[in-house]
Formats: sequence, C-alpha cells, structure tokens
Amino acid sequence: MWQQPKTNWQASDFFNIQDYNRIKGNLNEIRAMALKLWPDFEFEDMGQDKTYQDYGFYADEINRFEDNLEHICTGTYPFEIGVKQTYSENQPFIGWEELNRIESACLKIYLNIRSGIDSRPTLEMTLGGDVNTWL
Repeated sequence: MWQQPKTNWQASDFFNIQDYNRIKGNLNEIRAMALKLWPDFEFEDMGQDKTYQDYGFYADEINRFEDNLEHICTGTYPFEIGVKQTYSENQPFIGWEELNRIESACLKIYLNIRSGIDSRPTLEMTLGGDVNTWL
C-alpha cells in the first residue's frame, strides 16, 4: 500500500525501520501499478519488512532501492530521478540528500503512473454480455 514519502529530509534526521519499510513498500506499489500499463520488467526482491529485532541496514539493501528505481524507469518511462548511487560495506551510509532524491523520485513516478491509470478510458458496459442469455 502506498504511503506518503518523506521528501523533506534534513541532516539531523535519522533513518529508521519505518523509513526503510516505507521506501520498500512504495517501490513495490509503484511496480504493481506499472504492471497495469506496461509489460513485466526486471525488479529485484527486497525481502520482508524490517522489525526492531533486525540488526540494521546493509549496503546491498539500499543498493536494491537504487536498482529498482532504475528498473522502473527502464521498464516504464525514463523519468528524471537523479544520479544512481552505489553503497559499499564499511563505507558512509546513505545521506539525507540521497533519501530526499529517492523518495522524491518515488513520488514523481507514483503520481505519473497513477495519472496514467486514472485517465485510461473505460467502457460503461460489458461487451458480449452473458453467453447464456442468447441460448
């Protein structure tokens, strides 16, 4: 389910489990929505939601966020989402600027795909009807 992204990250903010789960969930939701308009495309599994029992966040998990944003843009429309970053173990963790970029990109893509879904023409009737009504 889509959750409003946080697009006002500040240097003093801390990245927590709710933030991780929100970004992961929003990427999954964007993909599900995109599949209503485009054929299937590459997308990496991001696993289960994190809980307070989980040890922490890992570089490969954040890299999957980056990869999946890129996969969505490749599979749908080449949205301008900024420069993809790659994180490594024992290196600086994702910063607030990058969190703003990722969450703003999710919001931009979501709104565009949602607009495409909402503006699709639909018929007010069912074509063909029930086959048994003609017998």
